[in-house]
This record gives sequence, structure tokens and C-alpha cells, in this order.
Amino acid sequence: MMHITGFVGYHGKHGCRLYCGLPGRCECQGKHYFPVLLKPSNYDVKGSSHPDVDIMILQEASCEQYEKNLSVLVASPNESQYHVRCLETGISKPSVFSGIGSSSTLGLPRSAGLDIMHLGALNISDLMIGLWQGTIDCTRPDDRATWDWAILQGEV
Repeated sequence: MMHITGFVGYHGKHGCRLYCGLPGRCECQGKHYFPVLLKPSNYDVKGSSHPDVDIMILQEASCEQYEKNLSVLVASPNESQYHVRCLETGISKPSVFSGIGSSSTLGLPRSAGLDIMHLGALNISDLMIGLWQGTIDCTRPDDRATWDWAILQGEV
């Protein structure tokens, strides 16, 4: 979907395809962002250490905000500013649908498909079973061998 919409993708700082305004939190030793509402304990990552997010006050998808941010992005004076603006706007390029019009029903972000963050029931059983068994993917320095809370192991 990111290739069609021109959004940065789900691992971006503003990775929501609905443009809801939820800022992601960056991995401590990485460059991927995740939609995490509560600030983790002992977490201090530059540009990502915002306070807890109240999900009840996230903004509705705004075609006007998208158009404003797209204008800021395409007016980038150099490549360095372009990358900074991609990070801050959640947009990497104009969409192939940009010519349809911002205020129409088909305008972005309203015409973008939903993503995993907004579809709570999608794949949830697979994710939870992997989490409970201690088999879900994790990144360094995390280590599944240290997970004493993985309860569905062995003969259970």
C-alpha cells in the first residue's frame, strides 16, 4: 500500500495509513518505529520519547493535513531536508492518486486501506499464541530465552 499512497510505511515514525497522528516509538538500537501508546520504562530515544498517548484523542484522517504536509515535503530544498520531512510527515512521495483531488471521497488519506494497527482482530490469535509460547520474533538485545512469562511451552 505504501507504494500506492506514498506514505512511509508501517515502520515509519508516522506509519499509520489512516493518518491518525499517532507518533511511533523507535527501537533503541534500530531505525524502525512501532505504534506504542505507553512510554516504556527507562526509555529515552531522541525524537521518540513523547509522553503516553491517549487513543481517545487521536485525530480523524484529514485530507487537508495530508495536502499541507505533502506540500511541505515536495518543497524540500535539498535531500537532507527531504528525509527530515519524510520522517515528520509520514509521507515519502506524492501518491499515484494525487491528481484525483484532496477534498473528494477518493482523496488521501481517506481512500487508503486500513493497517494492522486499526484492525485489532487481524492475526491476533496467531500473534498471541506466538507470544505466549515464546516463539514470536524479537529484536536484539531482547532474547526469548530470558522470557520467564512464556507459559505455553513443552508438554503444556
